[in-house]
This record gives sequence, C-alpha cells and structure tokens, in this order.
Amino acid sequence: MHDKQLARDRKHADSYLLAEGLIDGKVVATHKVMPSRRPSKLLLWADDEQAQATADGSDIVTVIAAVSDDNGNIKRLNNYEIQFEIEGPGQLIANEETFTNPRPVLWGTAPVLVRTTTTPGEIKVRASVVWQGKHTPVSAELIIPTRKAAHPLIANPEEVREAETKDVRNSASTSVGTSDCEKRIHQLQQELNRLKLKEVEKQQSDFE
Repeated sequence: MHDKQLARDRKHADSYLLAEGLIDGKVVATHKVMPSRRPSKLLLWADDEQAQATADGSDIVTVIAAVSDDNGNIKRLNNYEIQFEIEGPGQLIANEETFTNPRPVLWGTAPVLVRTTTTPGEIKVRASVVWQGKHTPVSAELIIPTRKAAHPLIANPEEVREAETKDVRNSASTSVGTSDCEKRIHQLQQELNRLKLKEVEKQQSDFE
C-alpha cells in the first residue's frame, strides 16, 4: 500500500528496499531493489563470465532474455513467451519440438543456448515477444563475438560444413514436420502456464 501511495503521488523513485551490511556499526555493503512497473522492453545478455566464445564448433554460450520496465527492473511475474532468432556463424540449440523456442518466461527470464560454428565472427541473437500488442515489450538484440580456435580442427571440412548446415536447418524458428498433435499439446501447455501466472498475479494483487 505504501508503494501504491507513492505511485499515485508520482514518487516512484522513493519506493525501494535497501539492505545494508554493517561491520562495527559502519555500512560496508548495500543492495537496493526497486519494484518493477509496466513491462516495456526486453533485456538480453550472455551468461559467459566475460569469456569470449571460441569458433571451434562446440563452444556453447547461454543467452538470457528478461522482461523489464523502462528503468531496467525485471518484471518477475508475467506470462510472455520469447521467440529467439540468430544470424551469423552460430546456431540455436533450441526449437519448437522441444518447447525451447519459443520459450515461456519463468520468474522474469528465459534462457537459450547458442553454439558456435568453426567460422569466427559476430553472432547476432534477437529476442522478441511472441504475441504482439499495443504495449508489447520492445525487442532486443545481442552481438556475441567469437574468436578463432587456437588449434586446427582434425575433421573433414566437408563433414563439418554438412553438420553445420544441418544444425542451421534444425534450429530454424519454425519447425517443419512437427505434428498437429504436438503443436496442440504445446498450445495447451502455454495456456496452462498463462492461467497459473494470472492466478499468482491475482493473489498478489489481493494481498496488496
């Protein structure tokens, strides 16, 4: 209720939780958390510990998409689904058949795995919301640079090219060959997840 009153008074910046760590009565660490407002954009980052990916055909990077407000505060309770797309020397380890692309948002974020090819360069990953609307969060893009492998690959170049071409086809956003039954199951699971999240949001609203 305190947060709602500050929002009505247009004092959004005054609504926050601040934790302080003290040693001998002196503040040595702080952590500030702001409540999230209306979701307006997607955030996209690589969970790679700041280590550059290697173009050796097997290096994998985890990319995280998050739904946030204008100030970058992640909206933990939402029922969006994220569609991932990729360009450049890389492949998505995700597809519709495994329910990993599009991927439902859980607790504000949705991860996807990106694998490098044997060609160094820049991989562009794009994340967008599946169902577009008037207040749809803005899409996000991420560039992942890859470096040349330190050691030469011991493999048949033709086999490598064939494998990479096959992976690109398999990681396409629309999966040819998915049966109507599988699509229907996927749709029902998505609807169930949305209903569960709406119920949680309602309970939170009633609590407030």
